Amino acid sequence: MRLHFVPFAAIILSLTWAYAAPPSIGGCQIFPADHIFNTRIDSLPVHPDSAAYLQTISSSARKLHLDLGQSENMTSSEYYGIPYNVVGGAATTWQPLFYGDGYPDESDCAKADHSIVRPCVNIGSQPQMPMPASPKVEGGVETNPANYGDHHILVIDQDRCVLWEAYHSYPHTGGGWDVYSTAAFDLNSNALRTAGWTSSDAAGFPILPLLLRADEAASGEINHALRFTIQSSKIRASYVWPARHLTSNGGTSASKPAMGQLFRLRADYAIPATFNTQAKAILTAMKRYGMYIADGGSDMYVTGEPSAKWLSDTISQVQTVPHTAFEAVDMSPIMARAGFSNNSAAVPSTGTPFSIVAVTIGSAASLSLNASITVNSADVGQAGSLFVVAYAPALGIYALTSQGWQAVAGGNVPVYANVTLGSHAIPVLADLNVSGLAGLNIFAGYGRSLSDMLAGGKYALIYSQR
Repeated sequence: MRLHFVPFAAIILSLTWAYAAPPSIGGCQIFPADHIFNTRIDSLPVHPDSAAYLQTISSSARKLHLDLGQSENMTSSEYYGIPYNVVGGAATTWQPLFYGDGYPDESDCAKADHSIVRPCVNIGSQPQMPMPASPKVEGGVETNPANYGDHHILVIDQDRCVLWEAYHSYPHTGGGWDVYSTAAFDLNSNALRTAGWTSSDAAGFPILPLLLRADEAASGEINHALRFTIQSSKIRASYVWPARHLTSNGGTSASKPAMGQLFRLRADYAIPATFNTQAKAILTAMKRYGMYIADGGSDMYVTGEPSAKWLSDTISQVQTVPHTAFEAVDMSPIMARAGFSNNSAAVPSTGTPFSIVAVTIGSAASLSLNASITVNSADVGQAGSLFVVAYAPALGIYALTSQGWQAVAGGNVPVYANVTLGSHAIPVLADLNVSGLAGLNIFAGYGRSLSDMLAGGKYALIYSQR
């Protein structure tokens, strides 16, 4: 029997990028993999006040509304959604900021040397933030502040992997921008804003990491949470983790959700098979990662970018889903974990760790290899899959299945077995000659899905030869 192996170090790298790495824009990850926005929440319990929250939002079924559009022309009356900008190198201009009657005391900005300071009060130089010379602005560039609008400007500085966001932005006479508030987020950090501080969003959240993007939806995989709005009068005058800021006109009724409350599409909602790839990806993300109340606005408006790549069917299909198909999520199990911090968006790991142990018998000329997997306590009893993948530089990527080894094509990795997760033994090789496979690496792992395995690092190298 001849066994063909495939590049496995390479497969883990390529699949981690495709399936489990944090979202990425401009070569910058959009927060670490363990950031709550990048963490699946579909196994968390339902919030005890979920029914009351849904009743507050609407006593009758309120359909989702995708707050995005297909026009990319900022002068068009059909220009809907929040665009974003990516700058780096010579394309970066550092624009002066003027806060007027805004919130410099809750804002981040850059000094003359481009270092970030917070708050933007008495900093010794004109506050700045990076932008392209002609940035994309939500609602288009409006020169008259009397024509009120949010007019967000979102910018990723790809040289530093910092996200900048400005709110209520208007061109300043003489150059620069009049803004109400600005915020900077280190995309390699889980740090939250100072407690009580706003951002360009009322919840103190960044907008871009929660934004629907057409390319992601078209790929079929959205691996992060989303943002939505309800009327501010329906939001309790408090905030819950990971939010940092509140609005005050909603009162204190416990039947109203707080700013930052997470909702998800219920598991029993069947996504229609006739829906297109974009719509399925959006609704699946709402199940897996959920969506956060991020600001006051129209009820059940889910924010996305303006893009000609949005399909008309996507909008009409998603907008058939009523708010009654959702439920509020109880985040307390995460907040009760050891290592949790209110000042961090990091989700601590839980339970006893998993173990993957390899037993080899014989030499490379006649090798038998068995893997023993014991899952972590949080995964015990869950439906999941076992994976074995092999790599040798000259041959490509193969996965072990119940029928033998199969080539991996297009990032689609066959499972070894679908199981109820617990303790598992896998016979990987039986008396095979692999001595000619220089650079051979074999990995074994498990997860509730492939993306869960990769995101959670639930795999290990079980055999390697030079």
